[in-house]
Parts: sequence; structure tokens; C-alpha cells
Amino acid sequence: MTAPVFISCLALFFTIGSFYWLQARKGRLKLYPVITFSGFWNKSRLVLRLPMILFNSGACPRVITALRLVTTDDKGTNIELECHSFRRTIGPTSEDMEDMAHAYTIPPRQVVTKYAHFAVDSLPAFNQAGPVSFQVQALVDDSTVWRKLGDLVVHIEIMYTSSYITYSNNPGVWPTNLKDDAESYRALLFGAEALPLRNASASE
Repeated sequence: MTAPVFISCLALFFTIGSFYWLQARKGRLKLYPVITFSGFWNKSRLVLRLPMILFNSGACPRVITALRLVTTDDKGTNIELECHSFRRTIGPTSEDMEDMAHAYTIPPRQVVTKYAHFAVDSLPAFNQAGPVSFQVQALVDDSTVWRKLGDLVVHIEIMYTSSYITYSNNPGVWPTNLKDDAESYRALLFGAEALPLRNASASE
């Protein structure tokens, strides 16, 4: 192969590679941690509102068609919280409804935040003094297979009321009596069947 032909081939490969990288490459979807969340917890339902912050690193749009949270409770039961709707803000209000759950697009090299309302109609046995790690799963593009986007650690152990309110996911700003109030509330939820509390340091 002569030098001009070799150089021409390199230029062609570079052009094709550049076009793919800049225009056609499907990137990764990166999930960011939760700093604030909302929700309520009673004997028949657990609801969590989490900011789903996703970054698309690629050159092509990605479509999220469904979202859910998956974890295992203290009794080893598999828990799935489906996304029922999207809200306008993290703080619950009487007019915060944006829309029912639907497919949405994450443009190339952009971050999109959706305030997703997740719920399960049961009483998960999260009677522990530490946070819960949820696996965030999604149906992406035209796939019908649930795909893991990442894990989110949520301090649901500080939820202390059946009212739909906002909580900080940062222990550094919690009031001093928050954990005691939450422990008392869990005792009301689980009653005589309450599980022994785990050591907080071991859970975290």
C-alpha cells in the first residue's frame, strides 16, 4: 500500500469514527444521588417521590418508557415500587401533578430531572435504623427488558408520619429528635410484629 492510499484510508476511518462519536453513538445513562425526597408511609401503602436525575453521555437521544424501584425488605420480600406519575416539584402541594407516568426523552449530552412518584400497596418491613438501597430500573428506548440505571440510597428510616411531606436525605441537617420520632412511628406501624432494630452504623 502506497503512502497516499494509506493516508487516505486513515482519513476515511477518522471521518467515519468522528461521525459515529459525534452523531450516532448511544451513550450511558448516569444516575445521580438523591439529596431530598418526599413521601408517606402507612399500614397500607409506601409512597416515595424522588428526583430522577439522569445524564445522557451519548450523541443520540435516549427514551425512558417506564421506571421502578426494586429492593428487598427485612423479611427478604422483594419490593417493587412502580412509577405512577410525575410531579412538578419535590415538595408535595395540592397542585403539583405534572402528568401520569409516560415515556420521556433525554437529549444527547444533557441532564433531565423528573420528580417521579413511586408507590407500592403493601407494608414493606423496613423496620431498621439505617437507610434502604433501591435499585433504579427502567425500560429504555424500545426494549421490553428492565435495565438497571444505578442504586439510590434513601433514608426512609426518618419517615415519621402518614402525611405526604419532604425529608432531607442528608443526615447532617436532621433535627436531633428526628430518629426518635421515626422509631416511635415504626413501632406504631408494625405493632407487636416489629422487628428488632439493626445497628445504624452497620446499616450505613
